[in-house]
Amino acid sequence: MKTTILFDLDGTLLYTIKDIKHCLNQIITKYGYTAVDEQTTLKCIGYGAKELIIRSTGEKDALKVESMLKEYLVLQQACDNSMTELYPGLNELLYMLKKDGYKLGIVSNKPDSATQVVYKQLLSKYNFDFVTGCVDHLSPKPSADLVNLCLEKLNSTKEETLYVGDSEVDVKTFVNANVEGIGVLWGYRQKELLVKEGCKHFAVDTNELYSIIKSF
Repeated sequence: MKTTILFDLDGTLLYTIKDIKHCLNQIITKYGYTAVDEQTTLKCIGYGAKELIIRSTGEKDALKVESMLKEYLVLQQACDNSMTELYPGLNELLYMLKKDGYKLGIVSNKPDSATQVVYKQLLSKYNFDFVTGCVDHLSPKPSADLVNLCLEKLNSTKEETLYVGDSEVDVKTFVNANVEGIGVLWGYRQKELLVKEGCKHFAVDTNELYSIIKSF
C-alpha cells in the first residue's frame, strides 16, 4: 500500500509558464538576448533555473550564465505569481488525499527559495508535509537526490511512495529514485515523451489520478 505521494510542481500542480516567462525575459533581454514566447519557455523548462537560462539563450559562457542566474533567482523569489494557477480538479484531489491520510510532498527543480514562496502563496492551505525545490548541496532532478531528501524528511520508504509528474524529467527521476510513478497529461509534455522514458501509468485528469493512486 502506498502512503506517500510526491508531486512535481511546475506543470503538475501549477500552471506557471506565464510567470516564469515574465521573469526570464526581464533577465535575458537585459543581457541582450531575444525574449522568448510561452512555447519556447515550455521547451526549455524542467531541468532547473540554470538550464532554463542556457537553453533559452544558447549562452555557453559560464560567467555570463551565472550572472543571469543570480538575477533570475532574485526575481523569482520576489514574484507575486499572479499569473500562476492551480490545475483544475487539484483543489478537490489534494483535500481528498489529506483526508485519506496520505503524506504529501513537493519535489521541484524550481529554486527552493522560489518554491517556498509559491507554495506559501498558492498551496499552503493543503498542508503538504514537506516541500523542497533545488538546494545548493543536492543535484537537481532527474537525480534522485531531492526525492531521497523528501523521503528522509517524511520518514517514508520507497516502497510506500508514489511520484506524480508531467515531464520526461519526472519519469527519469522516479526511475532513478526507484519509486513508482504516474504521468499526468495536463502538463508541459506530451504522452509520447513520457512513454519513451518508461512511464507506465497515466492520468488525463484528477479523477483518474485519484483512481490510480488508490489502486496501488
